[in-house]
Amino acid sequence: MNETYISFYLKAGRIRVFVSTLRGIGSPSRICFMTDDEEKTLLILPHDKRDFLSHSVPPKVYIGTSGMEVNSKRLCRIIAEQHGWDMSKSYRVPGIIIPDKKVAVYRLGDAETINS
Repeated sequence: MNETYISFYLKAGRIRVFVSTLRGIGSPSRICFMTDDEEKTLLILPHDKRDFLSHSVPPKVYIGTSGMEVNSKRLCRIIAEQHGWDMSKSYRVPGIIIPDKKVAVYRLGDAETINS
């Protein structure tokens, strides 16, 4: 298992996913975000088809080392409201990559405020 992070830039409605995470879950061309029923855990999973749940991973992401940004004001707002996050701030959430399951798991309750 590998440690990873995901960043939420709430004011802009952006989520930053690091390329190491994407590589760790199998370098998918599409991903989706899922939460548990209590929204304490966020998962990133490969997703096979284009639909309302998935986000495209541009192929050029895998050439570099930084990652990608997903624009989703709705997801940012939902998670911020559930956890009492300030919408004018940015947060970094720790997680782990489980390569054999092709999933990244983030503990939303362990978020830290970051300067953006």
